Amino acid sequence: MATLDPGIGEKFSRRTKRAINHDGSFNVRRRGGPHRYDLYQSLIQMDWWSFIGLLILFFSVLNGVFAFVYLGLGLNDLPGVAAPRGWWQDFLSALFFSIQTFTSVGYGHVYPGSNGTGLVSSVEALVGVLTFALATGLLYGRFSRPSARIHFSQTAIISRRADGTPCLQFRIANQRSNILIDLQARVLLKTVDPATSNQKYDFLPLERDSISFFPLSWTVVHDITPDSPLYGLGPEDYEVFDIEVIIQLKGYDDTFAQDVHARNSYTHDEIEWHRRFVRAYEVGEDGIAVVDLDQLHVTEALTEELVMKNEEVS
Repeated sequence: MATLDPGIGEKFSRRTKRAINHDGSFNVRRRGGPHRYDLYQSLIQMDWWSFIGLLILFFSVLNGVFAFVYLGLGLNDLPGVAAPRGWWQDFLSALFFSIQTFTSVGYGHVYPGSNGTGLVSSVEALVGVLTFALATGLLYGRFSRPSARIHFSQTAIISRRADGTPCLQFRIANQRSNILIDLQARVLLKTVDPATSNQKYDFLPLERDSISFFPLSWTVVHDITPDSPLYGLGPEDYEVFDIEVIIQLKGYDDTFAQDVHARNSYTHDEIEWHRRFVRAYEVGEDGIAVVDLDQLHVTEALTEELVMKNEEVS
């Protein structure tokens, strides 16, 4: 049964890229109107290495600017600095004084010796306090922001039941050691009309759309019965209709005490046919179950007999 547009759009002048990327982001770009760049949101959402690099760059540039200001006023106005000792050493002396003032360390052997340097160092101290307050807020926001680290299998597969019923499967696992409670899965099928490039969405009923606990891996299964929008379609049809399987997950994280969400999708070229997943967990010598995240993606071919049985059912 076709669903209404879930918010991704239905009518387009040409074929679009995949709706959802593997990192959960949407392929949408804004242009014009009142939209403004949100610096805070960008700093919260960017990866950690980029965030740390940006902080270091901002700290270095700001202190470099103040160092040049002190050089322009003259190092004679900074008692305690042995100058002149060459341009580079003079710049380093001014830079180190700037860092000491900016961070409120104030070792004391160098201090402002004129009204000009006193004013500049006062302004820099204020800028330093405000900067560190903002950086602390951003760090807290990044650490306290709830997020789900769900590991998706690299591909989805078309497999089979014991009775030969074909089914669409993908597998997920929790990358963290915390427990997600009441994890729910919702799967949509996006198809594209080859003639008009219009998009249609269908719910894909699941064998099980929720689990109470999530300590192991979970294979999410949609049976391709006569009621399924995938029934009777082969690999060529998946390409013609530019099929994309869209997944939305929601669960309760007991560490953050909040709901967390995860998104992903599989395009037609990320779906393997006549495969089945290899078990991704085993029991150790101490009797504890061990989940192997590297095994989450591993599949194996169905036997020829099962493939033929699968084709007969479809």
